[in-house]
Amino acid sequence: MALTVLVKQIAIAAYKTTELRYIEAKNAVPNAILILPALGVPASYYDRLLKSLAKNNRHCAVIDLQGQGNSSVAAGKDVNYGYYDLLTEDIPAALTAVTALFNSPIDILGHSLGGQLACLYSCLKDERLTGLILCATGSVYYRAWPGMQKLKVLASTQFARVYARIAGYFPGAKFGFGGNTFQRLINDWGRQALTGKYRITGSPINWEQELRKVKLPVLAIHLDFDFLAPPGAVLHLCNKLTMANKTIYCIANSGLTHFSWVRQPAILIEKIEHWYLQR
Repeated sequence: MALTVLVKQIAIAAYKTTELRYIEAKNAVPNAILILPALGVPASYYDRLLKSLAKNNRHCAVIDLQGQGNSSVAAGKDVNYGYYDLLTEDIPAALTAVTALFNSPIDILGHSLGGQLACLYSCLKDERLTGLILCATGSVYYRAWPGMQKLKVLASTQFARVYARIAGYFPGAKFGFGGNTFQRLINDWGRQALTGKYRITGSPINWEQELRKVKLPVLAIHLDFDFLAPPGAVLHLCNKLTMANKTIYCIANSGLTHFSWVRQPAILIEKIEHWYLQR
């Protein structure tokens, strides 16, 4: 029988709603998986990944982050949110919805920016979260890139940061990267690209210190020749999780890219299921 992706509107804060897409698997095994998308990528892009996870007996869901997909808010000069809003509104609301749907322990699968947010959210010690799966995810610290690629990353991230400060938001659709994005979010992202450290606007938390305390199991899967998440960037992020039980895989010679794996996820799901067997 064909698997159907269901859609649920959820409230994430006062006057803010977003869309949760999910599949309730038959004969499900723990744990359920909540997917956090990459920057500018709508939840619907992950439908094939949801179906593949459900075929492996995983309850699974994906949320449209604020400003993306069918979120009720959109980036603009008068609408501004950052990492802290996603960490204190989107992710806890999604976990509440997924808990109500599946009544299961939950691991977060984060793609790119979604993986960074997953790591940061683990600092908040939400007992519903039992593990992290990082796919094509790394720090954006420019020095983590090899050779002259450092300069390209430094220039592009800081250009986006300055442009967003002037325009009030970053028109990623215009530049072919990330979709239209909140100024504060781009500033949080660009600051980490420049300094290598997570210092988040509006947050009193010492995130670098808290990342070192995370003890969850972590699986990080990256692709060879992925410019947006090269090995150095993956390690720069994973090395912040000094107390976590980390497993890191590099998938070589697959032909997959930073985004195409989402729609051809078989190899990554094989690694994920193997990791579950080892836990």
